[in-house]
Amino acid sequence: MNSKRTTRIDWRGLIPRGRLAIIALIVVAGVAFTLGGLLLGGGKSREPAHGISLEQSASESSKHTLWTCSMHPQIQLPKPGKCPICFMDLIPVETGSDGDELDPNQIRMSETAVKLANIQTTPVIRAYAERSIRMVGKLDYDETRVAYMTAWVPGRLDRLFVDYTGARVSKGDHMVHMYSPELIATQEELLQAIKAVRALDNGGSIVLKNTARETVTSAREKLRLYGLSDEQIAEIESAGEPRSHLTIQAPIGGVVVHKDAREGMYVQTGTRIYTIADLSKLWVLLEAYESDLPWLKYGQHIAFTSPSFPGETFDAVISFIDPVVDPKTRTVDVRAVVSNEDGRLKPQMFVSGVVFSQLGGNGNVMSLKLAGKWICPTHPEIVKDGPGKCDVSGRDLVPAEQLGFTAGESTSAGAPLLIPATSPLVTGKRAVVYVQIPSERGPIFEGRQVVLGPRAGEYYVVAEGLEEGELVVTNGAFKIDSELQIQAKPSMMSPEGGVAVAVHDHGQETSPKAQEKVPVSEAEDEGEHAERLEVSEEARAALTPLYDAYFKTQMALANDELETAKKGFAELASGVESTDMGLFAGEAHAPWMKMSGALTAASKTGKSAKEIETARDAFFHVSLAIIDLHDAFGHATGDTYYLVFCPMARDNEGAHWLQKEDVVWNPFYGESMLRCGEIKQELHAQKLTTE
Repeated sequence: MNSKRTTRIDWRGLIPRGRLAIIALIVVAGVAFTLGGLLLGGGKSREPAHGISLEQSASESSKHTLWTCSMHPQIQLPKPGKCPICFMDLIPVETGSDGDELDPNQIRMSETAVKLANIQTTPVIRAYAERSIRMVGKLDYDETRVAYMTAWVPGRLDRLFVDYTGARVSKGDHMVHMYSPELIATQEELLQAIKAVRALDNGGSIVLKNTARETVTSAREKLRLYGLSDEQIAEIESAGEPRSHLTIQAPIGGVVVHKDAREGMYVQTGTRIYTIADLSKLWVLLEAYESDLPWLKYGQHIAFTSPSFPGETFDAVISFIDPVVDPKTRTVDVRAVVSNEDGRLKPQMFVSGVVFSQLGGNGNVMSLKLAGKWICPTHPEIVKDGPGKCDVSGRDLVPAEQLGFTAGESTSAGAPLLIPATSPLVTGKRAVVYVQIPSERGPIFEGRQVVLGPRAGEYYVVAEGLEEGELVVTNGAFKIDSELQIQAKPSMMSPEGGVAVAVHDHGQETSPKAQEKVPVSEAEDEGEHAERLEVSEEARAALTPLYDAYFKTQMALANDELETAKKGFAELASGVESTDMGLFAGEAHAPWMKMSGALTAASKTGKSAKEIETARDAFFHVSLAIIDLHDAFGHATGDTYYLVFCPMARDNEGAHWLQKEDVVWNPFYGESMLRCGEIKQELHAQKLTTE
């Protein structure tokens, strides 16, 4: 019986073992090549992502590229995508070596990486820094032009010629008719001494004559000290009998601002009767933030306006800058003198002033008008071409340069260095700027610590660390900083090197959690239209006390003052409760009820806080409500509010707040990181009204 058999060929017996291994490798390679072609599109050539050619890809194949998150540099992935934490687009970072040795604070990036990271640069320029310093305050009496009329001798006020406050008087006017026994006795002493001199003229010793003459002189001087003029004394001598009453005259011309006595009163020496103020010149009392001090100098001109005279501007001269900063408000008192010959300006009027200031290269304020001039150190209105004496005080004049002024230059050679305000990364007391260094193999970015001067609008003055013409990064600096952290190199958050997990971009990037609530005000900055509810001016004005209490709380937390912050919370809660809700009718009613409720709840939590961190947490919720309030209704005053953002606040969640100053005052960190944050938007007063 024939059985079927499967014929098997034993290749191992036909082919030597060494050749068998080679054939197996060839077969496997062929299969892999075929499958690879199918997976890549059936053998067709494929362009790499971002339009990079195969040749370029091959030339860069020797470099290993990681993809990281600008907000979370600890994320390092081998391919592009989204950050698993915040879902932001990852950015490329080349970590391969190109053969060049870079300094620890330098990093090289390819042109592709620079474009993807949207890194932009601007040259350092040399120009005169300009800024407008705005201040608010009020008018008051010039203390050097206020006189107090007092009784120079005890007596009774039988008549007051000026019997009401506000009367205008001239120097020498009759003011008081006064009876004084001491005055009568002194007059009698004078008359008797005169009679003795006349009697001794017909005969007598020289000693007695001299004694009598000295008695006359003494009596006359005593009457002068009692307030009598030389004319009044001459009339007494001519009449030959004492006067029963003394007439007191006005020592200066002006306005009677206080009447402190009444007819029939008995007064003692030194009792105040009138206060007279010369209103031909007034003081302008203003408050300046300490950050504005470099721009303010004694002798500068201030242009100010008053609500009493719309559209009219007045000129004053700074006569005093307080050498001490108020520890509560962090402001400095600035005093100026304004001429008021026509008497239109009144003490206690509210005013808004502005100083247009320009800094020279040496940090002094530039003034062409005061170049080479000499100024009185107590009366700045006294300006002369050369040395001399002050016409008012008699003090020696001093050069304008001694008071902090400098003459202008015809060229910019002596001007300070300026960089855009978006360039420096500021944290605590350090400021880091990234500078682009040209290179044939791709741009190199170098982190450099700089010393910043005052901020001038959209620019910072640079005192040290940069040279004119260097390219500084104005956008994308945080992304460069993140890569330095990844490579454990010195960076803004890690000056000694090492990876820093928590990073802060100071407004150049916004964390996703912080973007969950973007205020309408910031949406305006991005080109979106902010729809505000129409309410009356009365309703908008009713919000001013709420904003004021909020700003008081914000500055208190920035100064680490818990008790003052609690008072601000209490004022805010009380202000909300006392606001007439009837002003917010129609479509505005529901938003007002929601926002006012949130403000009240958060404010009550803040005013009972035992720890400052609890107060700061309450302030975060108050800020959410107050920003909503401003987005809906705006504000009524002419002040500019500022929307500020700090992505590092609240454990890197980020926080917005409002403030009235154009320099960051961080309420979430206080003194530890006072300038931590970025001003995102200027908020101006709204003028939307219903007909």
